[in-house]
Amino acid sequence: MQRDYQYNYSELSNEASMYDFEGRIEKAKKTISVLKVHLGDISNLKLLDIGSSSGIMTNEYSKHCKEVVGIDIDSKAVKFANENFKTDILKFIDKPLEEYSHENSTFDIVTCSHIYEHVPSDKVLMDSIYKLLKPGGICYFAAVNRFTIIEPHYRLPFLSYFPKKISNMYIRLFTDHETYYENLKSYRNLKKLVREFKLTDYTLEIISSPSRYSASDMIKDKSFKYYLINIIARICYFIIPTYIWILTKPHVD
Repeated sequence: MQRDYQYNYSELSNEASMYDFEGRIEKAKKTISVLKVHLGDISNLKLLDIGSSSGIMTNEYSKHCKEVVGIDIDSKAVKFANENFKTDILKFIDKPLEEYSHENSTFDIVTCSHIYEHVPSDKVLMDSIYKLLKPGGICYFAAVNRFTIIEPHYRLPFLSYFPKKISNMYIRLFTDHETYYENLKSYRNLKKLVREFKLTDYTLEIISSPSRYSASDMIKDKSFKYYLINIIARICYFIIPTYIWILTKPHVD
């Protein structure tokens, strides 16, 4: 059975962060840092931001790229984005990605940050990204690991480990939500999901060089926490909470 879309996500009680200007800008800086390390100059490139929500991060991307499009199904958030950020080089679209009527091979960059678990079909999502990217274009893909200990959306330990029936009972017991919508994947299954792309993994590099990737607010270089996290990340890579990957569309299909 096909799942419905997760509409009006920004109205969920645990997603007030969608309108947190300072926090969203800091997050955008991390994405931009990875893009610039990987690509160099991005000022002449066209970017599509999937799950643009309130547009705060998308607006930051528009300061570095030639043209930017944000797309989301959260009507309230898209309305906010259009009222506050729309310009000649930045626009926002209120519809599912697969209904976005645009020519294939259009974008140099697609950003897909913590989106795959929120859509009816992650396979359709990745197929759509593949079609919209130019040959040699890249997708910035930030993906939550199913086997992270604290589930990031509801802050419940081991929530994503269980079968859906058990997760639904668990979530009803400890939150105001009726069902656990999100479908998180393990490292192995995430690799399968993106197998059509060439994968460049930045996860450990960001952890080892946080200042280079605008991540010093999370890990201070050469601090005790820095050394501890770097050791744990390398030993327990398969349970790292979030992976940061660059996915490149091959030049030849």
